[in-house]
Amino acid sequence: MKYKLLSSLALVTLGITTLAPGAFANPTVGRETRTGDIYVSGLGSYQSIKGEYSSLPRSTNKNANECGVIKLSGSSASLPINAGDTFKLNGGTDIAFNSLVVEAEPKCSNGVLVGNPTPSATLKDSNGNVYFTGLTPYSSNVVTYNNAPTLRSVKASTCGTARFSNSGKYVVTSGSLTITDSATGSTIVTIADVGAMTAVSGGPICRNGATFTTADWPSP
Repeated sequence: MKYKLLSSLALVTLGITTLAPGAFANPTVGRETRTGDIYVSGLGSYQSIKGEYSSLPRSTNKNANECGVIKLSGSSASLPINAGDTFKLNGGTDIAFNSLVVEAEPKCSNGVLVGNPTPSATLKDSNGNVYFTGLTPYSSNVVTYNNAPTLRSVKASTCGTARFSNSGKYVVTSGSLTITDSATGSTIVTIADVGAMTAVSGGPICRNGATFTTADWPSP
């Protein structure tokens, strides 16, 4: 794989917009074809940045109460629930928030659900909380938020290049990625759709303070 010395940097226009122009060197962004890793060039040396994914699934363990009910709080700061969100329970099919019926919060008394009518298997209340019923009392369950906003911290190399690896819990094929400066919170670049990014055969390499890129890395 041949690399070329990157003498100047420019913004990739395909699917990308930049905010706060002039606040940083022109960021250039590409996605490595083989791995799906996302690279950002044009940052400061060792600059700390954060990436917020808009649609990255996140799973959490939830224990059912004595009546076999799990509650997801709609006002949670770390895992908020919004219109259009979907969930999975224990790896099952997607459950759309907008499709759930609005019912009263399930009440539990001495291991028995009380109230009339009997709660639906999955429901939401008027405050936007979601409930799963009919589970084994005190059982451990895995709830997956398919659209949870997820923050990730990355540090650039001495050449000002950073990599968001597409592995582990950060495997993503669509949705937006907003990259900000960790110190100031200023937006560096917003990738509107990760799936529509410029594909490259390899990410930039930093050697002896110089940045080398593949021939298909976006040109200025």
